[in-house]
Amino acid sequence: MIRAALLWFHRYMALVASIVLLVVALSGAAIVFEGAIDRALNPALHHVAPAGTVVSLDTLVARATQAAGGAPVSGLSIALARGRSASAVAGNRTVFLNPHTGGVLGTRTAGERDATLARWLHLLHVRLLGSPAGAAVVGAVTVVALLLVLTGLVLWWRERLWRIQWTASWKRVAFDLHHGLGVLASFVLVVITASGIVIHYDAIGRALGGLDRTPPAPPVRQAAADAHAATISWDSVAAIARRALPGATLIFLSQPPAPETPLSASMRFPEDRTPGGRSRVTIDRFQGTVLQIENTRAAGLGTRLNNLKRSLHTGDVLGKPTEAVWLMAALVLASQAVTGVLMWWNGRPARTAERARRQGGTE
Repeated sequence: MIRAALLWFHRYMALVASIVLLVVALSGAAIVFEGAIDRALNPALHHVAPAGTVVSLDTLVARATQAAGGAPVSGLSIALARGRSASAVAGNRTVFLNPHTGGVLGTRTAGERDATLARWLHLLHVRLLGSPAGAAVVGAVTVVALLLVLTGLVLWWRERLWRIQWTASWKRVAFDLHHGLGVLASFVLVVITASGIVIHYDAIGRALGGLDRTPPAPPVRQAAADAHAATISWDSVAAIARRALPGATLIFLSQPPAPETPLSASMRFPEDRTPGGRSRVTIDRFQGTVLQIENTRAAGLGTRLNNLKRSLHTGDVLGKPTEAVWLMAALVLASQAVTGVLMWWNGRPARTAERARRQGGTE
């Protein structure tokens, strides 16, 4: 009885979610390499000739401000790999810069960024290109996907089918592929879907944060300064941040235009695979004193789990090897949607005959 109920749930929930599940799985497979896609399609913005020296950050900011028509720079992304560009957010534009020469490689508005293939795939994956309603659908389908993986494992356990009979009919091949590939990818799919649920539903993240022994520190405030006080230089912010967290790589500097807001530096330790890093240094914009440090190496259990959720979802957790495994698992999830529908379609005659037999037996 329990098995029949699980089979009914697995079959018909998969049918209801199949189209969205296919879209989310395929777009998720693509954005495992989201950054690489944009770099490949827009090499002039992202790639530079490597050189032994770099210009100052203040020079990069000055060039970005000039390229953006005088708009102040509010954020600066550091070039992290040899031969890669730096970028600055100035007004409504992102300005791409050569870190070795300070030359402007090009600019991109927010609208132009959203029109890129990489960003389009990202928005398709997280909200079906639409409003919050699309995001809600993606969240619900992610929950369904996790339940489908778990119920699929329970249903598979009785027969424990591994072998794919390639010489059999296409119906049998679809059946074997659904079972064999689903089981092989099941562990990674549980990780992908469970972490996706944590990312989507903020309440779960807040609950995980409660596992920390100490509550998070409140946001720090920028002390007021006299009217003639000047914000410290970008190079000074970078130097202060590096001293505050030795061993961490500087990723991004933020300088909000509002004078009542402190400066911040996003940093990443080698074991932190998230692109933006999870460590932060908050700095007084006028005095240059460190106001707050968020160090992932000193974080509590709940914060560590929350810091891991994106890496676990995208496959960044161990770098390129796990990215490749996650890519294959996402493709398997997409194949499950296709083979599951085929199995349902192929099983219609047998289900019709079974219903007729039962009805005949009750007369």
